[in-house]
Amino acid sequence: MIPLVEYSFDYDDFRDRDPRGLFDEREFMRERDLRDEIARERALMERDRIDDEMRRAAEEASKLEQTKVEELSTEAIVEAINNPLVSVASDGKISSRPRRRTMRRPSGRDIIRRSGQFAMQGFDIPMKKPRKKNKKHCKNLSQCLRQANAELRTKKGSLRKGKTQADIMKRAQRLLRKMK
Repeated sequence: MIPLVEYSFDYDDFRDRDPRGLFDEREFMRERDLRDEIARERALMERDRIDDEMRRAAEEASKLEQTKVEELSTEAIVEAINNPLVSVASDGKISSRPRRRTMRRPSGRDIIRRSGQFAMQGFDIPMKKPRKKNKKHCKNLSQCLRQANAELRTKKGSLRKGKTQADIMKRAQRLLRKMK
């Protein structure tokens, strides 16, 4: 018997829509669209900024490439060294590299990898031989596990009443000690 309630309500009101009008779906969709539009605008502005930086760096690289190193001021040489589109050779020759899409500075790990300092230099690391004792131990343990499983399981294969997998392992370890 369902108890009588002084104030009753229709369940459909709560299932289909919010009765108080707090959660308007159209408002949620408008907010989501606005957030998406803002994110797209930010991504576009960031892409434009990166393109402008790349264009400016390429112009500077071409200017530096046309001048001789002896004619450059200290600030211009520092700019050439720090510009990712310009490479300065050890003999002092300035040349521009092919244009990349993004201006990503190499990380420390990238620099270490390129240096070749820690590269394998034609020799392999010797593989450690497996111990014979360990092989024998594993073989004996698997035999003991087979025997312990046979003792503590029924013919159908389920564990006997009150026994757990831990009991099987304990029994196998005990059998292994006896075997030695």
